[in-house]
Amino acid sequence: MKRTPPLRTLQVDTPVAIFSDVHGNLPGLEAILADIERRGIPATMSLGDLVGYGPSPNEVALLVRDRGIPSLMGNYDQGIGFETGDCGCVYKTDEQRAEGAVSLEWTQQAVTDEVKAYLRTLDDHFELDTPAGKLLAVHGSPRRINEYLFEDRPASAMERMASEYPYPAIFFGHTHIPYARPVGATTFVNVGSGGRPKDGDWRVCYAIVDPTRLGEDSGFVEFARVAYDHERLQRDLAATTLITSFAGPEQGRAEA
Repeated sequence: MKRTPPLRTLQVDTPVAIFSDVHGNLPGLEAILADIERRGIPATMSLGDLVGYGPSPNEVALLVRDRGIPSLMGNYDQGIGFETGDCGCVYKTDEQRAEGAVSLEWTQQAVTDEVKAYLRTLDDHFELDTPAGKLLAVHGSPRRINEYLFEDRPASAMERMASEYPYPAIFFGHTHIPYARPVGATTFVNVGSGGRPKDGDWRVCYAIVDPTRLGEDSGFVEFARVAYDHERLQRDLAATTLITSFAGPEQGRAEA
């Protein structure tokens, strides 16, 4: 089994809430954490990309840190934390490229040294020790922090990855589009985006995972959608030079 050391192991015996890609959306994160508390889910973890695009990178990162929520390093966290001048993003249009350039420049300047130091401490992978066996959590894919695993990837490619990383389940984010796809003995679970969804639903998304039900036809993964204070996010954006688009209740799909 391929591994990228160091591989931190987390004990997960009960349902766990997993979110990813908050991207500086503080109202979105606060809404998710309130929903997790309301549901009484005993454990929470993050798959990374706490910063980038949104107006509150410091507040989001410090909230996750101060709540003691284990978090992976996303590609944006890596770029900002290590000041590489590159977020590892892929853009398809000139509009996206312009939006990304502004985001990278603004975020690099806005994030404090304290938060950059925290981002540098985040893990590459989590291995989850559960009643169903060891499961894997990554940001993009088991191979690369910024690899996009879309649901329509050819089955042959997913089968190869499942054979290289033969975990019963692999959790990831990065694409901002949630899904659960069984491939042989492995279920690939994209937990969606806790800050900037791109699946046509403006509400932030996270996954509730019950490892004791892995292998059942239903009940192993539930995707939770949570409305948040979008107007507050827009006000916070207006106080910056960011040109990021976040889909809202009256808007269509957020741009990829």
